[in-house]
Amino acid sequence: MERLRIGLIGCGGAAGWHAGTLLGLAEAHIVALADPSSANLDRMCDQYPALVGVPRFGSADEMYKQIELDGVVIVTPHTLHAAQVLQAIGRGLHVLCEKPLACTPADARAIAQAAEAARVTVMVSYQRRLDPAYLYMRQAIQEGRLGRLQTVSITCGQDWLKNTTGTWRQDPALSGGGMLMDSGSHLVDMLLWLTDQPISSVSALVDNLGQTVEMNSIALIQFVGGAQAQLTAVGNLPATWIESVLVVGTSGVLRYDTEPQHPWRTGRVVHYRDGDIVQPLDLPAGGTPDEAWIDAIQGRAPNPAPPAAGVAVADLSTAIYEAAATGQIIKLGSQSL
Repeated sequence: MERLRIGLIGCGGAAGWHAGTLLGLAEAHIVALADPSSANLDRMCDQYPALVGVPRFGSADEMYKQIELDGVVIVTPHTLHAAQVLQAIGRGLHVLCEKPLACTPADARAIAQAAEAARVTVMVSYQRRLDPAYLYMRQAIQEGRLGRLQTVSITCGQDWLKNTTGTWRQDPALSGGGMLMDSGSHLVDMLLWLTDQPISSVSALVDNLGQTVEMNSIALIQFVGGAQAQLTAVGNLPATWIESVLVVGTSGVLRYDTEPQHPWRTGRVVHYRDGDIVQPLDLPAGGTPDEAWIDAIQGRAPNPAPPAAGVAVADLSTAIYEAAATGQIIKLGSQSL
């Protein structure tokens, strides 16, 4: 079995989660690390001694000149993603990119088109698409067990303001936005993935709380089919984490909640149907984005979060920011790649 030669672009923060998973996969081999920060490179090797001795580079350009690769994992500031993903695609490499895929719809569409033309696997690291609770909810909705969708409400919150102070995440030139563009991107994706319906209009409010990027936001969304949704992102939460979903159909209800102090545990789903409460305890097994990416490259499974997901998230996120900035209802109509 040939192992896929993987380069890691960006070695701070969430890169450790990817490195740890990839090191445990028999079909993956991390052969290069790239980061302009030597401190990040040192911490990565301290955290994972197996990476000691792996070639280290100050940039992706330097890495590409010296190392043969099959794919790259990109874990860098948001506004850098588009150029880095396109560069990798141009070299015929598979890509796993941290969210968001791109900060603008135009960049996201350029990536989608380039990936299709190059026939490489480009995946966004939206791990909730692999979470057993969210998989249960999506399946229940798609199978019609809730009847026709009426309303969806999603709330996510964390002490984002405190945790990101002094970092690139509060620099709009690197972050492309605040809580909504960062952690909120996962829930924007979930709203779109769960409903699987085109959006007709968006209105929104945001509050920067005196910072350079928004902390709190509320969006009201109208779907073409008539369903309505509310998406709330709270970046100044006086707790570690909160994530809740309420989906109401004409014949059933789904409710999902996480424990506020345990953000990385999957939440509990309660399914109300025909007057009964269904506790879906035997949920399907979940996985990690890195595993799913390798499976998609090898042709064992479809790509769970292809570039189209990044395009849809960019469309909605941009509409939310525009609606808040103008005070107008933004009409989306039919969006396409």
